[in-house]
Amino acid sequence: MCVRVYGAAENWGWHQFVLRRVLKSLYVTNGSFTIACRIKVLQKDPLDVPPPDIGSHLGRLLECPDGGGSDVTFVLDGEEFPAHRAVLAARSPVFKAQLLGSMADASMPSITLHDIAPATFKVMLRFMHSASGFMYTDAWPADAELGDSPDEMLQHLLAAADRFALDRLKLLCASKLWDNVSVDTVAATLMCAETYNCPELKKKCIGFFGEGKNFKTKALLTDGFVQLAQQFPSILHELRDKVGG
Repeated sequence: MCVRVYGAAENWGWHQFVLRRVLKSLYVTNGSFTIACRIKVLQKDPLDVPPPDIGSHLGRLLECPDGGGSDVTFVLDGEEFPAHRAVLAARSPVFKAQLLGSMADASMPSITLHDIAPATFKVMLRFMHSASGFMYTDAWPADAELGDSPDEMLQHLLAAADRFALDRLKLLCASKLWDNVSVDTVAATLMCAETYNCPELKKKCIGFFGEGKNFKTKALLTDGFVQLAQQFPSILHELRDKVGG
């Protein structure tokens, strides 16, 4: 019996038959033998492909003087914001029902919104028109866009995100608020989380209060905590359970 090792090309492997008795006498130990080989994987040089840029392209639609082909305009406190029904409907189930459903707004070229500041809506609109998160750009707003009170703007954004069912924006705002939390702000942040149904942020804030020194000293004496106790007395029971008193 003979053994031959084949390669993928003519110059690979063995090109001669090896007699079984030779193989057995030279290489077989305890009924087996080991074959050592080396494999080299050849890769082609990849082409340089630029990163996705659909978000920046969509973002430019908002900057066009003519509205970039917009088919709906939102009016907030007299300020107009042109937008695109299809994009907003794709990003938000609330806007989908409002702009493409059976509601009267579906046929109206101009829609007036209340209880949301123009600056907040502008940031949210940019979020909604992005390919992967921020409506148009997927870029977190610059510090200048958050104004002189970033935490206040983040709370307004979180409220808008809850109103229009923008879950990713909601969690991003919650994350930023948590990054900035302190003894002086935790009560206000907790009220925001409770008001706008953000359990992730609420859990973090209650955990912060749960550190005994925070609950029993400065945080308990802040105006924010007084408002928290007045508006959400049920939270006091959760806090007492957390701190054990």
